[in-house]
Formats: sequence, structure tokens, C-alpha cells
Amino acid sequence: MAKIINRKKDNATRVVSASEKLFVLAIIIGLAAIVTSSYAILNPRTIIVYRNSTSTTTTIPVVQGYNIQSTFPQPAMTLADAPVITENQTFGQRLTDINAPFNALELSVINNASDAYFEKGGQMLLNNTLTNQVAATPKKLSLFKVNGKPTVIYFGSTTCIFCGENKWAMALALSRFGSFSPLFKGYTALNDGDLPTVLWAPSHYNSSSTEVGAFYTSKYINFVAIEDNSPITGGFNLNSMPTIQQRLNATGSLAYEDAMKYIISTNDFRGTPFTVWGAYEVPGVDAVIFGNTTPTSNKLPLTYMTHADVLDKFANPDSQFAWSEYAAADLYVAMVCKTLEDAAPVCSLPAIQSIEAELGL
Repeated sequence: MAKIINRKKDNATRVVSASEKLFVLAIIIGLAAIVTSSYAILNPRTIIVYRNSTSTTTTIPVVQGYNIQSTFPQPAMTLADAPVITENQTFGQRLTDINAPFNALELSVINNASDAYFEKGGQMLLNNTLTNQVAATPKKLSLFKVNGKPTVIYFGSTTCIFCGENKWAMALALSRFGSFSPLFKGYTALNDGDLPTVLWAPSHYNSSSTEVGAFYTSKYINFVAIEDNSPITGGFNLNSMPTIQQRLNATGSLAYEDAMKYIISTNDFRGTPFTVWGAYEVPGVDAVIFGNTTPTSNKLPLTYMTHADVLDKFANPDSQFAWSEYAAADLYVAMVCKTLEDAAPVCSLPAIQSIEAELGL
């Protein structure tokens, strides 16, 4: 079944200030006359949201095959030039606990979340009872296999508001196929929402760099995490693609060298985040979740939450915010499950099976 996307530029002042380079594409209203009821997961609106990149991408060659053997880089647990900030700072200008690892209880909220939460979030998505925008338009790709396993690829920026929000759903989704040990606390740029978020590895938050790697293990999939950095006290910024590729080449990991070439070869990269979930790409986010409903101003509820607040909502889900995040994770889970031919236990959840069908995977 065809997925209809009408692309348009939008300054989206409801989410961030008009001075920022925010592109909101494909917000389609009233699809009922075009899309059948079996496509309810994208009805009544489809979203593709990402942060715009002005970088040219034509200088990076296309890779001609994605079944490789590779080592994976091991990130550092601490960074001398980017220490944990322990000062209790003001919301909106807050970097409290940045680069601090999740403690055991916090990590358990992600790694050991109940499948029942994913089932309920998925059913709410299917029943159109979520108040946030949660949708996906996956496109099938050739598999990026490393060491015999399919791969989840994340390319984002630590400064990016949509990357920051999206990583909560990503972490929940990845936890269904493996585990983190550990995750780290982060924020988006102070001038791009200052949202509490997840870091796959500590960030050089004071400088320009590209972080690679994650503390993640899975018998089903690989996780290739590429996080571009710029000083977090500024706004959103994405380094040039040739610069990022040069940094990836320096890792000595063929998986990371080829991952960016693979992304560019799709011809669909327009900004961050960009993710690949096994055999499916998702340009942009699969949800817009900054509170219990889609924001109507640039005052975002998530900006005024701590990491502990977010994790408490996941551990005791009773809000639209929490159910929306579980639902957003379900979309990613469904793509990986389809890639794995439903080999992982989570794939047997009725909601995941229904989402696979709704997405036409």
C-alpha cells in the first residue's frame, strides 16, 4: 500500500523559535479519503521531522555491499575535557549530571521495562487514543550486515532537539533485543530545547567532535551509534559530512566507516536524526513527544523535567507522555522484528504483529 507524503517547509514556531533551522515535513491532515482504514497507524496525519543540514553530501561515495566483518570501537567511560557537571542548574540552562552514567535502578527502567507497557502503548497507537503525534513511513533497504547480524544505525547530533527526544524511544526499542551497560545522561543544546536525553557514550560537549560507539550487547542485532558534537552552550549545529566521514574513517572500524556511506547511498538524508532499523530506514523522528500532547508554543514540558522525572514516568506509566514513548518504540521494534522474521520474544506481542501489518512491512 502506497505511503503518501506531501513535503513542505514549516518554520514550526510551535516547537522551537523561528530563528532556528527547523524543517517539519509531511504533516498531512485528513487522509481518510485517501488511505483505507487498515492504514490507521498513519491516519489522520503522517510526520517526518528532522533538523536541517546545510552540508553537502555528494563527495561521499556509495558503498557497493553491506555484508562485512568488522570490529566496533569501544568508547571511553569518562572524558577529562568534558567532566560530569554536578551543580544543580536552572531549567532551560541546565546541564546537571551531563555525562553521568545511569545508576543501576535507572538503567533497569530501560533494560527491564515490562513488555506489557509496550503492548499497551502499541494498542493505544493502533486505536488512535494517543494525544501526541506518533507515526512512521519506513522505507525498505538492503541489509547492512556486520559479523552476520543486521544492524540498527543511528546518526544524530547531541545539539539536536529532535534527536534528543527520539533517543528515549530508541533506547526503549533497543532494550527489547539486548541491553545497555550503561547509558549516560545528556541534554540537547541550550539554545535548542535543553531537553534531558540519553547519551550512548559520554559526549565532548564543549567542542566539535563525532562520538562513536555504545555500551550495548545483543545476540540479534548490532548497534552503530554516530553522534556529532558541537558546543552544547550554543544551538543546533551539524558538522560537514566530509568532516564526519573523515572522523569515522579514523576509528579503524569498517562498520562505522561504511555506515555513513550507507546512509548517504539511500539518497534520503536531509538532516538529523536518521536511523536504520534492520531492513528499514526512518528519516527523521517517528514521533513528536515533548509532553502529554503536541506542544502549541516553544515552552516544552520536557525541558522542565529531569532524567529522574522521565524515567519515573517510564517505570510507572500513567501519562500520554509515557505511552507515546512506548508506542514510538514499538514502531522501531516492529521494523527490527520483521527484519529478524519475528525471532525475538517481543515480536510475539499482538501489538507488534499488528503494527508490522499496519506499516505494510
